[in-house]
Amino acid sequence: MRHTYSHWWMLKIRIRRKDFKEVFGQSLRIVAACISRVWVPAGNTGGTNVNPLKPMPVPEDLRPLLEDH
Repeated sequence: MRHTYSHWWMLKIRIRRKDFKEVFGQSLRIVAACISRVWVPAGNTGGTNVNPLKPMPVPEDLRPLLEDH
């Protein structure tokens, strides 16, 4: 649910900025997150400029926040 919620907030921000490429991409990611709750790629920023299946390194400053997950 948190995964879907983060995409929802990204969508709202991009609507305000009138970034329609990102609006479309976030809309697709919301649908995919609702359908497939099995896997979330670690470190992926979730923007449309990144492959949605590509794991990415987690920045050092965020690692302590994610250690239990």
